[in-house]
Amino acid sequence: MTQRFLGAGLALFGLAIVYLSLQLPAPIAATRIQYGAGFFPIILGSVIAIAGALLAVAKTALVHEEEGDRYALRDFGKPLVVLIAALIYVFFSQQIGFLLLAPVILTGLLLLGRVGWLQALAIGIIGSVVIYIVFAKFLLVPLPLGLLTPWSGWI
Repeated sequence: MTQRFLGAGLALFGLAIVYLSLQLPAPIAATRIQYGAGFFPIILGSVIAIAGALLAVAKTALVHEEEGDRYALRDFGKPLVVLIAALIYVFFSQQIGFLLLAPVILTGLLLLGRVGWLQALAIGIIGSVVIYIVFAKFLLVPLPLGLLTPWSGWI
């Protein structure tokens, strides 16, 4: 798979995210929230589409791509782990909860990126708590509590 095909695929994927996000329901008129469920996916899809398009048309100075260039299977190892981590979150976040699952996933991904274990653990825990506070408390995005539901009044 060449860089051009990978970029074109990412651009199409981003456009698909934007298209599907536009079909999400608008915010309820009785709430004070100006943005709906599709707000963040539209931003994410747009960024992915633009980055994919740039990847497809850009010529890198470091690598001169030949038409026969192929990516080795090992080049997909880390992105595959990130995809698996995202799927684990999607499938298990309702049962386990954001505050328990996100630190584990974030710490694991940081360790995969060769961050020291103590620093990865600190960033995983503190980062997850900060993300929870920003999204659940300030932006009013409901994040699943899972196993912590009995203590939801304290969180």
